[in-house]
Amino acid sequence: MNYPPSYYTSPYDRHPIPAAYYPAHWAWHRDFPPVDTKILVHSITSFQRLVEDASLVLKKLAEPSIAQQIMTAAQTGNQKEVDRIVHSFGCESVVTTSYTPSSVQFTIYPHVQGMPCCNLSMSMKWGK
Repeated sequence: MNYPPSYYTSPYDRHPIPAAYYPAHWAWHRDFPPVDTKILVHSITSFQRLVEDASLVLKKLAEPSIAQQIMTAAQTGNQKEVDRIVHSFGCESVVTTSYTPSSVQFTIYPHVQGMPCCNLSMSMKWGK
């Protein structure tokens, strides 16, 4: 049998290790551009605002009267009323709502023009 050179052999069990498990030589000596954290820091700052708005949504949904209103509107398929109720929560971010008979989903986006940097999705069960 033709095995790779002896330095590919494990000293512990004396079985050859295939050369395919080792990265190519060029992968060890790659030059990477300098790291720029501005975009990540912006995303983190925006996401913290989304978390605050998500907390506000959860607090409002925990109120029995609001939960009753939003579930009744969703059950009748009144998306405009669901959106109006959610908008009345006072979130600074954009909150989109979708629902099925068994769950409700909220997706929260930062209030920015263009491509958003992040979003936060919550899905909660509310039926069988």
